[in-house]
Amino acid sequence: MWPFKKSQQDAGSETPEMTLKQRVDSFWAWFAENAARFYETIEDKRCADLTEEMSDAIDRWLTGMAWVFGPGPDNQGHSFTLSGEGVVAKQFIAEYWQSRAPTITGWTFYSSRQPSSDGAGGIVLELDEGKEPFKPIEFWVSPYIDDQDEEIDITVWHPSIQRLPECPRMMALFLILDELLGEHGTVNWIGEIKFSEERLKDSIPIEELKELIAEIEAEKGWKKHPPTETYISYRREDPEGEWARADVYTGSTAFWPLIREYGNAEGPCEHPAPDLGVEYIFASIEPGFFPAGREVDARCEIEDEISERFKEAGAGITFGGACGGDFLYIDIALYDGPRSLEIVKEVLQKHQVPKSSRLHWFTEDHKGKSRAVYGRR
Repeated sequence: MWPFKKSQQDAGSETPEMTLKQRVDSFWAWFAENAARFYETIEDKRCADLTEEMSDAIDRWLTGMAWVFGPGPDNQGHSFTLSGEGVVAKQFIAEYWQSRAPTITGWTFYSSRQPSSDGAGGIVLELDEGKEPFKPIEFWVSPYIDDQDEEIDITVWHPSIQRLPECPRMMALFLILDELLGEHGTVNWIGEIKFSEERLKDSIPIEELKELIAEIEAEKGWKKHPPTETYISYRREDPEGEWARADVYTGSTAFWPLIREYGNAEGPCEHPAPDLGVEYIFASIEPGFFPAGREVDARCEIEDEISERFKEAGAGITFGGACGGDFLYIDIALYDGPRSLEIVKEVLQKHQVPKSSRLHWFTEDHKGKSRAVYGRR
């Protein structure tokens, strides 16, 4: 399944007005129409002939995402993978893309890089002309089990490590880790990484890391989930400021990079997934509206109802919430533009939230934009 193909984000999308739902549905209609031809082409060992056509399709509808054809489960049939390459915003998009995949005989669809089924020893990096290529499979790792964070910290050595500067060294390491563990396996299991100029006595070949992880998982019973289903809690000391959400003192989110960047900017921040038809908003509701002592639970009930309506319509997700001194917040991704927004407003109006409740945008492309739940601004 290596290498992945990357669409050219700077090429721009041909359909900037389309929502993510429209883009994804258009992609799947096109893929389903051509799936039999794609299958036959790959069976004829001519997969490379599809590269330009598929790259054009990804650029048109899913700009900036990475993709690859590969084998199906147990080498039966074929697969197509769309990857967010470890970028949370794009991982959400890949998960949504997979959730709307049609059933097509002979095809399996993945929303993240899968572990290589045929070994990863064939990966080489050509560094200097005329010199021996760098082989990531020759990494050795010294593992340390971090029980508190439920991760494995690793110290890494390679016989040619001095030939590689830090950035390419890290790229080569993650390349082989993704091949061995899969995209989510690397994120879920690998903690702190250090490089060593000398091979440590307790080190093992990197290809044995997968077996070690399986043993630890069985022994510890640690449950791992995709990054898009993993929530973290955050807290702000002495919250203050004049920007929306400046009053937040605690929250929980599955999309920490967006929350962090919004906080750092003290307001609207750079869009984490431009040209893909996604909008990121949050609803603000006065805490006095909720039953005393049940503020968070009552907010979560509204959040869950929005999630259910979104799931039925394929219209978006909720990805967390926060508590502030002035408002409680629900964080939302809109996948179908105005239609998604109407669902949010309908649920909030059904619960009769106060007239002061508003919808705000996280990103700079909607800087200063907010909307009343019961009207327009």
